[in-house]
Amino acid sequence: MPELEYSIDALNVRNAFFGAKVIIYVEGVDDVNFWKSIFSEITDEKIEIEDAGGAAEIEKYIKKIENGELCAIAARDADFVIFKSLKSSDPKVVYTRGYSIENSLYVTNAIVSMTQLWSKTAEDLASICDAWLKSFAYSFSRLVHFDVANACSDSSHSILGDNCSRFMENEKSDVPSSVKIDDLCRAISAQISDVNLQAAIAAVGNQPNDILLSIRGHFLESAIRKFIIMKARGLGRSVSISGESLYTAAMGHFLNSIKQEHPHRDYYIRIAQDAWNAVIN
Repeated sequence: MPELEYSIDALNVRNAFFGAKVIIYVEGVDDVNFWKSIFSEITDEKIEIEDAGGAAEIEKYIKKIENGELCAIAARDADFVIFKSLKSSDPKVVYTRGYSIENSLYVTNAIVSMTQLWSKTAEDLASICDAWLKSFAYSFSRLVHFDVANACSDSSHSILGDNCSRFMENEKSDVPSSVKIDDLCRAISAQISDVNLQAAIAAVGNQPNDILLSIRGHFLESAIRKFIIMKARGLGRSVSISGESLYTAAMGHFLNSIKQEHPHRDYYIRIAQDAWNAVIN
């Protein structure tokens, strides 16, 4: 995010300054390549992607776009915005398919590719990765519903957070602990009303893909990292994977897969095209 606060007039001529047809403001630096790859699929025009500096800052741009002050596109993580009925109706404001970009980065095909990469194997791991991912979603479905209900009722209880470690069999394990999950479900159920919980279940759904879209992105990412490390170990490879290297590998896979076979491609192409049409017409 620039340290300066630009005037509306200055913001509206920044695309000309960069020689770009449109400026797209994104939530954070990690989102730049993600959204650039999507909008590059729907236009050959030059676009400028700018990091707004966080959710609070991107919301300022969204308000300017909504009230007609700013002619630009804003792209941000969906978070719990949709469940809280806070989603902008302006087509120039676009949201991720799931909670965050991570929910689109860590899909089955990407996990298979990364696991093969770090395990140095050509073994077909598709069924193994898919089974683990579905089992993971099933294990955390109740806590995801509680997390959404908690957010929608504006409660401040800590439920999932950004790291899955405290819910796994041990620090290194990629296997969720049913005991730890059950313990938190019992504790939190006394603090979240059944009405809010049932509303969350109805809004999110119960299928694995529903859960994987609604689970916190960094929470999911932390579990994927454990899975790849453990699977590589099972194949005789001792690997260390940093969060940054995992993100980089996942982004590389996304940049390729969004061109044709990514499961969220149709959604992203549609919203990007609608946003583009709205801002240039």
